[in-house]
Amino acid sequence: MTFGEKLYRLRKERGMSQEALAQELGVSRQAISRWELGEVAPDTGNVLAVSRLFGVSTDYLLRDECEREADTPAAHRAEQSLQERQAAVGKGFLVRVCCLSPLILFQLGRISVKQGLDYTPAPVTYLLLLQAVFCALLFREYWRHLKQNDGWYQKVRSFDTLAFACMLVVPYLLEEILGTFSVLVALVVASLFITCSVKRMRLHYGLPWGKRR
Repeated sequence: MTFGEKLYRLRKERGMSQEALAQELGVSRQAISRWELGEVAPDTGNVLAVSRLFGVSTDYLLRDECEREADTPAAHRAEQSLQERQAAVGKGFLVRVCCLSPLILFQLGRISVKQGLDYTPAPVTYLLLLQAVFCALLFREYWRHLKQNDGWYQKVRSFDTLAFACMLVVPYLLEEILGTFSVLVALVVASLFITCSVKRMRLHYGLPWGKRR
């Protein structure tokens, strides 16, 4: 799609006549007509003026292969960057959930056995292996941010530490009162800290959090 075809489409979408567009740009109506017909090309100043008026990029206006604004290289780079940032936060959340899972199973099994409940706990060796794998992935993330000297990430590590501490300590403190429900209480509190970690990461990567007003 040529510059003239894009200009014609933008003008029609805005409901502007050639005379009105010419007045906005400070050129003659004949100039607008010749641009749309592809007889002449506008100079740089007029391309920039069209870009500002219709809120589109000069890349979109000048690249014939770009049918839409989203087809421009800048738009592709922005979309790729957004996907990479979303993936980084998603992986961070998944690793934290996986790190908590073996602890939850361990605490449920320990309390169930202690209270003589009809529950078959997962083998401790299996849980330890899972915990080691997930912790290795999490520490890999920690190490990457430590090398980059990301000061904001210290708060994330603090929330993670509190979440894991809850799953380790709270069931021991409340098991005599709540039994296996103490694990649920620990999970709720740990989830709050994990949510804080994820929120911190999303805001750092420029992703929205909560409802937009």
